[in-house]
Amino acid sequence: MLKVAVVGAGVIGLTTALEVQKKLGHRVAVTIYTSDVSPNTTGDVSAGLWTPYLLQETPETDVMRWSKVMHDYIHDLWKTGFAEEAGISLQSMIHLITDANEKLPGWGNIAFGFTELTRKQLDQLGSEHKKYYAGGFTFVSFTCEPCKLLPFLQKQFLSNGGELIMRKVYDLEEFAGKHEIVVNCAGLGAQDLLGDKQMQAIRGQVARVRAPWQFNTIMEGENYIIVNMDCVVLGGTHQENDFDLSPKDEDKRHILNGCCNLVPSLQKSEVLKHMVGLRPGRPKVRIEMERKIVNGKPMIIVHNYGHGGSGVTLCVGCAKDACQLVQEGVSTICKSKL
Repeated sequence: MLKVAVVGAGVIGLTTALEVQKKLGHRVAVTIYTSDVSPNTTGDVSAGLWTPYLLQETPETDVMRWSKVMHDYIHDLWKTGFAEEAGISLQSMIHLITDANEKLPGWGNIAFGFTELTRKQLDQLGSEHKKYYAGGFTFVSFTCEPCKLLPFLQKQFLSNGGELIMRKVYDLEEFAGKHEIVVNCAGLGAQDLLGDKQMQAIRGQVARVRAPWQFNTIMEGENYIIVNMDCVVLGGTHQENDFDLSPKDEDKRHILNGCCNLVPSLQKSEVLKHMVGLRPGRPKVRIEMERKIVNGKPMIIVHNYGHGGSGVTLCVGCAKDACQLVQEGVSTICKSKL
């Protein structure tokens, strides 16, 4: 039996580990190495909205393909009775555009009921918010809350015979001779682990509030109001190369003032907590295989990281592509042993 090590237990690491178990079954033993699990991951800060976000130069064809796979995966869980356990909600969304140069998203044909807002509707909303909107659209889509999804995925991984080891990994080469294949899903940790200078922290601060009267999600620029099961998530910020994990007062004001302008009743909501997470920003999502010789021993590394603000949106689609590379690696190793 071949040994596969997966580094990282965020949504990328867990879905990739599960996909390897699913595709390779008894041929491999999969172990996850991580220093943090839910509720202490970057993903736990996120509201889990299915929407491609902060993906920079990643080819749109890849983004659409990965997003569609995840949309179908969430939809299947929602239809088959796992919505509560996996943190899934289906709700109406509205996205408002102030920049006249912003185009309608390519993923509109994936989301349910994607409809462009009329000029009359935009003017009405602009009058309420005291802004001019150049465009906007509505659609029906999912939130998939990582604080529930991650434990759901971890439970599946362990029940499939997977092993989870709590420790920080400082060098992928430490697995040489112990695991034939290493899958790097370290997210922002790849900056130090690999010396990947293309990685950058994209700081995101949010507020979680109690507003049980709010039933739909609204997005406008950096501000968003995303409904979760037990609270409403208000955001947000997009601060590159800022590693400060402490909530900042100026960001609190920016978030609350912006969101209350969109929905004035939120002024009466109870603030439960302010949270900060560091998104794993990269010009392009990295999914590729690397072959190395370490101390005379062959080693195959499959990379799957750099998903920006779209970890939930892309995870299962990217896991399938990464698993395909793992399967190629397994075939190579098996042939070399013949």
